[in-house]
Amino acid sequence: MRQKSFSFKLQSELDMENDVKTIFLAEGETHVLNALRLMIEQQSGMKVTGEARSAESLLAQVCLQAPDVILLDWNLPGLHPQRLIRTLRECCPATKLIALSVKPEDEKSAKEYSLDSFISKQLPAESFVASLKQMLVVSHNKQEDS
Repeated sequence: MRQKSFSFKLQSELDMENDVKTIFLAEGETHVLNALRLMIEQQSGMKVTGEARSAESLLAQVCLQAPDVILLDWNLPGLHPQRLIRTLRECCPATKLIALSVKPEDEKSAKEYSLDSFISKQLPAESFVASLKQMLVVSHNKQEDS
């Protein structure tokens, strides 16, 4: 029995790897945006499909073609996070929203606004990517269950 369970989990992870996730980067700081793009482009199963440095630019792009995931700078210039999140949920309801911030206290706010996840910008690159991958695996498994 245990072997079947392990095989199923392994198959699920393989399915996720074959399923390329589209990721949109919404980050106000150019050097952070460049670092995020570089980290993600080096990963299999992930593809950066767009970038925005303001809330207005983000909405103009993702409402036309929704990505699987938006990495959202919690301090993105433009709109208040609550208004931005509400608009994103309306225009692309299936998209997973992941808040990014250097401030640990922003994680609580992100949860209050019902974001799907939070990742600290202070994490080393390997830990950041591992957190993102974990969120994608959890998201993929939830989709299979529904």
